[in-house]
Amino acid sequence: MSAAARSRGADEWMTLGEASRFLGVDESTMRAWADAGRIAMFRTPGRHRRFSRRALTEFLDHSRRDAEPRMADLIGPHADRLVPGAVAQIRRQRWYTALDRQAAKTIGAVCHQLMDALAGYLSGGARQSGHLAAGERAGRELGTRVAALRVSPADATHAFLFFKQIITDAVSMRLPLSPDGKVRSLRRIEAFLNRVLLEMMSAYEHGAGRRGRNRINA
Repeated sequence: MSAAARSRGADEWMTLGEASRFLGVDESTMRAWADAGRIAMFRTPGRHRRFSRRALTEFLDHSRRDAEPRMADLIGPHADRLVPGAVAQIRRQRWYTALDRQAAKTIGAVCHQLMDALAGYLSGGARQSGHLAAGERAGRELGTRVAALRVSPADATHAFLFFKQIITDAVSMRLPLSPDGKVRSLRRIEAFLNRVLLEMMSAYEHGAGRRGRNRINA
């Protein structure tokens, strides 16, 4: 038996269909990646493609490591890496012009925490629920802070939806994902940010209500 055959025997090998289901992409995408050399494969004597589970797992791990920091950079000084002109767009918004430098810095730090949580959530796995909880905490922190700044509910919601649009634009246009991968990511982003928005507005209402009571008691 050749060394290559012994190596193949020591691993688990998958057909094109099995490998595409393992990565969650369609077969045409899998075929294109393999033919372009992005994923290692070998061909059987009948010219059928075979893929190593080990190589597929490494490909997934590498893709997640690459995607996470890019997602975390969406808000902040590196936003233009994914959406050209994003920082300029943010600074032109009415709600942004109402913030002083310290408030903008503080809210920006919370937004970075939110993006870190989203990056982890998009990676899936056993820690996904923990990343969602971290995102919800960031949402509550945002709601409390914008209520203290007396930003209106309409402006608070508009700001959140603006950031959401930046993120979805980045995934749709800039991240190197397959069509199936983009659809899955966009669905996860929608589910994640909907939960965060609910937590943000709940905290906002609580903070605004407390501020109102303090004003009456003063």
